[in-house]
Amino acid sequence: MRLIYLSVPVLLLLHACADPSHRNIKAYYFPIDDLKQGMVYQYESTQNGTSQPEYWYYKTLVRDSGLYLAATNYDHQFAIVQIRSENIVKSGAIAKDYFLYEPDTLSRKMVQIKAQITAADLFPFFVTDSLGVFLFKLNYHPVQDSNSTNYVIRNRRYLGDAPDFELEGKKYPCMRMGIREIVGNEREGSWEAEGVGEEWYAKGLGLVYYKKTFNKGQLVLESRLKARFPMSELEKRAKQ
Repeated sequence: MRLIYLSVPVLLLLHACADPSHRNIKAYYFPIDDLKQGMVYQYESTQNGTSQPEYWYYKTLVRDSGLYLAATNYDHQFAIVQIRSENIVKSGAIAKDYFLYEPDTLSRKMVQIKAQITAADLFPFFVTDSLGVFLFKLNYHPVQDSNSTNYVIRNRRYLGDAPDFELEGKKYPCMRMGIREIVGNEREGSWEAEGVGEEWYAKGLGLVYYKKTFNKGQLVLESRLKARFPMSELEKRAKQ
């Protein structure tokens, strides 16, 4: 497994105390205070030119142990793909739990897999420049080969402002995060793919756009926010 950004001289950790000179970008993350009733984000996701909708349901949870954001991902057939919980702290969003869902060919059912989070930084609330790197890393055992281990390594770094994003006739100011990502399997001789790209976060909305290119253009993933609505609307669509 290769490490990313080995040449970067400074590694900023989410757990470090915020410096007053840092830019506060918390308002560009998901609107935690407005998600206590939950909200579905519909994205139009494209893979090598083929598009289909996907959905993320975000809901804020207030617990004795702290403030959390639960995120559930559904595919175009309304099947659960992944569930993530984040601890929202003063310095940023920290991954707490991560569950993936894969089909079992024998039982013909979706199986829940608990991933191991080994680096938990998802989104910083205080940044300075593009030298700061925020690391997220997980691994898990796939259903079809429990003796092997799949992994994801993702680096985010702040890149400044992005063009305004328009949703339902309203424009939102945006900021950019650079992405460098490795996905693969650590069994000897297995595959690994490296990708680069960008994410855009809109003030008052959260993640509204991303584009990632893997293996020098062999795989291009792109996603754009198209609508937001309550869970009742998603349930209605699923029944139809």
